[in-house]
Amino acid sequence: MLKNLFILAIIIAFAVTFAIGYWINTCETYLKNNYVTLELHIEKGESFSKTYNKIFKHMNTPPFFKSYLKYVYHFASKRKFGYYKADNLPLNQLIENIKNGTQYNIKVTFPEGYNIYDIAKQLDKSGIIKYSAFIDNVTNKDFVYKITGKRYPSLEGFLYPDTYYFPKSAKPADVAKMMYQNFLQKMPEDFGSKVKKLGLNTYEGVILSSIVQKETYSKTEYPVIASVFYNRLEKGMRLQSDPTIIYGVYPKFDGNLQKKHLKNADNPYNTYKHSGLPPTPICSPSKGALEGVANPADTDYLYFVAGEDGNHLFSESYREHVNKVNRHQK
Repeated sequence: MLKNLFILAIIIAFAVTFAIGYWINTCETYLKNNYVTLELHIEKGESFSKTYNKIFKHMNTPPFFKSYLKYVYHFASKRKFGYYKADNLPLNQLIENIKNGTQYNIKVTFPEGYNIYDIAKQLDKSGIIKYSAFIDNVTNKDFVYKITGKRYPSLEGFLYPDTYYFPKSAKPADVAKMMYQNFLQKMPEDFGSKVKKLGLNTYEGVILSSIVQKETYSKTEYPVIASVFYNRLEKGMRLQSDPTIIYGVYPKFDGNLQKKHLKNADNPYNTYKHSGLPPTPICSPSKGALEGVANPADTDYLYFVAGEDGNHLFSESYREHVNKVNRHQK
């Protein structure tokens, strides 16, 4: 009798083991052979059932598949919140991505010369961060002080122009910190001490770099344009830079610089009406523009005008400058 019971127990154990093995193999095969295309946002603190339904609600899964994921695959305990995207991806790869926190990142490029409003618009367009949320963050003086240690009015000028990969769940502070850290890495060595010898503090050096950036995108012209502005500052001449006026009109500037803008003395960025540098940077300068301001060319130029080929023509005297304007622009 005991022998028969023992044999029966072995048969039952074998059957159960076989059934479990078959069940696990069926679930694993299902994960490997089924592909999905979806966008998935797993919120922090979200229940496993909610996550499961987001992925499998409309799929014909094997029996007790939810239990397999929870107890065998440990998907419930190892999920990472965030934004995920699958484009005809095997289910097992999607599940692994979620377990490892491998989120779908969105590629965003911010060209040289973008200001905080341009950056915010691009982030909004890419579906990462709302325009107003980003502007509110980078103009929050407490946040600016927290990451820079300086009482700057905003992070304008310190968000380095580059290509980034952001998760869709990124927060404004995360994006700003990443761009600011990139700026610190790209900032030329001894930038502060070099511009100090030229009469500027570090912040003023970034302001001038942003103006140089907006005046030209030619790497060879950065140090020459910088020399013009240094010469003007030394002589007490106004910078008379159109891009500074335009920045003062942002974000309402429609692309058309008018005489009323040039005459508006209420615009603190109007360098035709106000002496010295504007109150803040006007864009995100590139490493080349920063290097041009830290190492300006040795010139006596006081004027420049865009030539027919897009490069600038430089002059030491106003008369020479007017002649070039008449010859190349009129």
